[in-house]
Amino acid sequence: MRIISVRQNPEYKEKAIKYLQESWSEISPIIYEDCISNSIQATQSLPQWYLLEKEGEYIVEFFN
Repeated sequence: MRIISVRQNPEYKEKAIKYLQESWSEISPIIYEDCISNSIQATQSLPQWYLLEKEGEYIVEFFN
């Protein structure tokens, strides 16, 4: 099991967006993309998005 910072590993951005879109499909997909993209470029320490990866499966966490 490992915790992956999407800000420090932006190559995981699409996996995080996909997970959120599949988990909460009633939310517009552009919102997830906008939130995660902006957090990667943020100059402050928050917000942060993390992926918890275990055996090839992912769970997304958000800290604001």
